[in-house]
Amino acid sequence: MSKGSLEQAVEHLRAGGVVALPTDTQYGLAAVASDDIAVGRVFRLKRRPGGENLPVFLPPQRWRAHLAEIATPLDERVATLVAAAWPGALTLIVPKRDDWPTRAVEGGTIALRIPDHPVAATLLDLIDAPLTGTSANLHGEAAALTSAEVRRQFSADLSARSSSETLHILDDAGVPSAGAASTILDCSGRMPRVLRRGADLPPAVGDLLAELWGLADLDATPERRS
Repeated sequence: MSKGSLEQAVEHLRAGGVVALPTDTQYGLAAVASDDIAVGRVFRLKRRPGGENLPVFLPPQRWRAHLAEIATPLDERVATLVAAAWPGALTLIVPKRDDWPTRAVEGGTIALRIPDHPVAATLLDLIDAPLTGTSANLHGEAAALTSAEVRRQFSADLSARSSSETLHILDDAGVPSAGAASTILDCSGRMPRVLRRGADLPPAVGDLLAELWGLADLDATPERRS
C-alpha cells in the first residue's frame, strides 16, 4: 500500500467521503464518525435503516485521548481489559459521553475497537480521528472480505457524480481479512456480556474475565437459543 494511496484516502475522508478499508476481520466502511453528513453516506451506501448504531474505530497511536473524548471514564477493570484486548478483533461496548453527539451512535453507549490490520491502523493514525467501522456490505448481504467483493456490491457507487459521494476502496496490501466478525463484549453494565461471538477471544481476555469478574469465558455468553 503506497503512502500516496493512503493520503488520498485521508483527503477523501476529510472531504466527507467514505472509504472501504481492510481490517483484521472483514472489509469496513469508514467515515469520520463525528461528521454527520459522512455518516449519512455510510447509511445510504449500506441501505441500512436509520437508528441502528455503527461501531467506531479508534486510532492506535492516540486511542486513549480519543477514548476520553468519546466515553465516560472507564471502570478500572474495564480499562485493564481494553489495554489487553486492543488492537484486535474484540469490540467493547462502553458508556458514551453525552457531549459527543454523532449520528453514528444514538443512546448512551458506543461500540469501540482498534482493528489489527496495517492498512486500517495506518489510515486511522494518519487522519487521527475516530472512524465508523461497520462492515462493507449492502444491508442483508454477506460481509465483503476482499476489495473485489466490495466493488461487486457497491458497483453503482464507484462513479457517483459528486466526488465526495464516490466510494474510495483501499486494497489489503497482501494482508487478507480473517473472515470472522469481531466478538462484541458489552462492558456498560455491572458484568460483561458477550453479545456476539465472532473471532475467538484472545487467551489474555479470557484470563482477565476470570481474574477481574470471576467469569469463565462461557459465563459471559448470553443464553443460546435452540
